[in-house]
Amino acid sequence: MILFKQVKLPIGHSKADLEKLISEISQKAFQTKYSSYVLRKQSLDARRKGGAEMFYVYEVALNFDGWDAGKQQKQALRASKIKKCGADIMYLSEEAESYPFEENAKRLRVLLEQNVLFDPRIPKIAVIGFGPAGIFASYLLAMAGLKPVVLERGQCMEERTATVSDFWKRTEEYQTRPENEMYPDPESNVSFGEGGAGTFSDGKLNTLIKTNKDYHRYVLETLVAFGAPEDILIRSMPHIGTDCLSRVIVDLRKKILELGGSVRFQTRADDLIFNGNYLTAIQLADGEILPTDRCILATGHSARDTFRTLYVKQIPMEAKPFAVGVRVMHPQSMIDHDQYKGAELQYGLPAASYKLTAQVGLGQDPRSVYSFCMCPGGYVVNASSQAGRLAINGMSDHARNSGVANSAIVCNVDPSDFPSDAVLAGMDFQEEIERKAFQAGHGAIPTQRMGEFLHKDEAELSVNNANDPEAMQPVTKGGYHYTDLDAVLPDFVGKAIREALPEFDKKLPGFTRPDAIVCAIESRTSSPVRILRDPDSLQSSFAGLYPCGEGAGYAGGITSAAIDGLRCADKIICEVLEMIEKMNQMELQEHRK
Repeated sequence: MILFKQVKLPIGHSKADLEKLISEISQKAFQTKYSSYVLRKQSLDARRKGGAEMFYVYEVALNFDGWDAGKQQKQALRASKIKKCGADIMYLSEEAESYPFEENAKRLRVLLEQNVLFDPRIPKIAVIGFGPAGIFASYLLAMAGLKPVVLERGQCMEERTATVSDFWKRTEEYQTRPENEMYPDPESNVSFGEGGAGTFSDGKLNTLIKTNKDYHRYVLETLVAFGAPEDILIRSMPHIGTDCLSRVIVDLRKKILELGGSVRFQTRADDLIFNGNYLTAIQLADGEILPTDRCILATGHSARDTFRTLYVKQIPMEAKPFAVGVRVMHPQSMIDHDQYKGAELQYGLPAASYKLTAQVGLGQDPRSVYSFCMCPGGYVVNASSQAGRLAINGMSDHARNSGVANSAIVCNVDPSDFPSDAVLAGMDFQEEIERKAFQAGHGAIPTQRMGEFLHKDEAELSVNNANDPEAMQPVTKGGYHYTDLDAVLPDFVGKAIREALPEFDKKLPGFTRPDAIVCAIESRTSSPVRILRDPDSLQSSFAGLYPCGEGAGYAGGITSAAIDGLRCADKIICEVLEMIEKMNQMELQEHRK
């Protein structure tokens, strides 16, 4: 294939316009028409504001009849030197029809089906956690015929959705309900249950990782195969949304079961059992001992009881930096206008997003303040998972049509900010600010107007503006309560965010509008610990344990967690393949004797 990059067309163009343009470029570059093309990427360049000055930018792979790889490579090299061709042109080697890790899985399955004598030697594999990392790990393991047993403390999707909805409804009635009715189900909530924390999120599928591109593509293709929209394969910022992702996850689970895996919901793993440094079993909450040789530990970043258990077992871990802060809400129409300057009304552009950063406290307490997990057309959700503690997150459906944009605005927190130098001090830090958030909001989301948050002494109390028909209103999942966020935020966090917000207003006019909504506390941007593992084997120093995904400190979102799950599963598959190869060689040697 020959790749055309930086193919630009004004917004509002048609498919015919695109095909005409790439045909013209092909004629200029090669004096011939392509035989077929594949759209590989589409992104919106909104840096130049306003109507026709905004462009969609494409990457397109073209095929030419009768051109072998050598000729395509030669022609692409020649065309790349032609000025004003209308695109950057390069040769794209033919992509494999399959992926090496998937081929490993399929090959192992064939071997296991051909020789049942291998069965006694095949390791017993457990996957703890059924979020993105656990789902993709168990999917690949099941494809390989290894029959993984998935242990998920929360409920299946259908039941979990009802449980979370009931929790949100109760928090909306915080003024009339007792405190204990503001507590989430500790086992099945926005963080725990089928799909993990990613289920109730914005469902963004982009990732900043530059390596493992084949894994990244595989994750997207798999999601499409199980019902996700095909446009995630070409969007520069692919997004699936909570409503769509939940359906895809259920179909993936059904496939895992069909391939021989098993998923045990409402089954919490309470302890790991070792013989020396070798994993031998998992103890479940009901006392059952599950014999296990390999365990992919994919519990997510909120499994604090698991972190404490690992600490007691002396599994090597270290404290790591993360970020904490607030979520801010603005009318989506304001963000759209800031980014598109009115073009959205004419061309029906997607709900706009933003990415903001600022360096503050220079010379005294330098901090990086930045937007995180921006949710166009979304909701701020009560994402609590512990009694008496409250955390929030951002969520959106695929349509992103709530009318309100929200984003976390967070500042960096590192181990020097923690109350001690203990491994779990970052987790203790999170729990303390979440306790304050629960108290400040009486179990609902602590909320404050931007005007009061920035100028507390000058502004009227937010509660007095709550029913102002001209002011924007919070759009949340779960109840909210107007209060003073200084009762929640650590002093250095509040100071850093207040210093950064006016800088953000210069980039997005209206960002500090007085009626914008500020909510707390965004405390779970990433895991507070990293569970150490060997970079080659991906195992802990305790053999058989594979710390995996976001909770282990090796991912930062749905896609990167899914990729890490695939990598850990492939390591186990390759290990079994190597074992079978050695067994076959020994059998051959015995036969020759």
